[in-house]
This record gives sequence, structure tokens and C-alpha cells, in this order.
Amino acid sequence: MRYLPIAVKLRDRCVVIVGAGKVAERKISNCLDAGAKVYIVSPKATPNIRRLAKNKDVEWVKRRVTRSDVRGARLIISATDNKAMNNYVRQWGKEFEIPVNVVDNSKISDFISPALLRFKKALIAVYTDGKDPVLSRDLKNYIRGNWDDFVSYRNRS
Repeated sequence: MRYLPIAVKLRDRCVVIVGAGKVAERKISNCLDAGAKVYIVSPKATPNIRRLAKNKDVEWVKRRVTRSDVRGARLIISATDNKAMNNYVRQWGKEFEIPVNVVDNSKISDFISPALLRFKKALIAVYTDGKDPVLSRDLKNYIRGNWDDFVSYRNRS
């Protein structure tokens, strides 16, 4: 499958995240960095997500997701290990014409999230078309580890 790498404006837009585990933490962080209003639906959450909710950085609803939770969202990210729930979320996204990312199933997702690196003057996204997330992570770490050398080299020119 091929993807078009684009950047989506999310400032003040609602992103619904289903699930509140470690994978969801990374997705939440990226959405908050983009200025999104993050709405999380999950019966349980990691300590970091509970802290974000307590500080009012995100809204967390402590229950299973329902169809009405996704209505009006700009994007939906389903970060659960429950395949049946992910399929429901995917169906609701189709019904409301909202793009859905099921984090562990690029085949049924409308979009994938790249590995992101944020620097002062650059945002770098690393994709492998959803085929090799470990390669994406390794490339991201390689770029991060060599960024200062690149900037120094560039500044000498």
C-alpha cells in the first residue's frame, strides 16, 4: 500500500484516541504537539495519561468507547489490543467520514503515523509504508544521533 506523506493541521481540532496504554501515550504526545484537543476513551490509563487528564491537557472518559464518542472528530486513533473494538471504531469512522488509524493494523487504517523527530527548525517524518515500524524507529534514532553533526556541517557551508 502506498501513502501520501502530508501534514495535517490539528490546532484546536478534536482527535479521539481509543485506548490509553503506552502506544496511545506516543500518539497523544504527537497530537498535543500539533495543538489538537485530545479526547481519550478508555476504562484504564497509564500514569502519564492520568496526569495529563488531571492537568486538563486532555479529556479522559473512563469507559469503553461508543459510537457517539467519535462523532465530530477530525481524526480517530484506535490504540487498543482489542480487534473487535478496533473494527467497531473503524466502522464508525467510515460512517462519519472520519479518517481512522488502527495502530497495529495498517491494512484497515485510512492513515499511518510516521516516526517523528522535532528539531528547532525541522520536523522529520520517517515512513516505511506501515511495513516495518522497527526500521522507522531505527532510522529516526540514526537521524537523531547524527543531527548535530549535520547542522554543524551545514553551518560551515
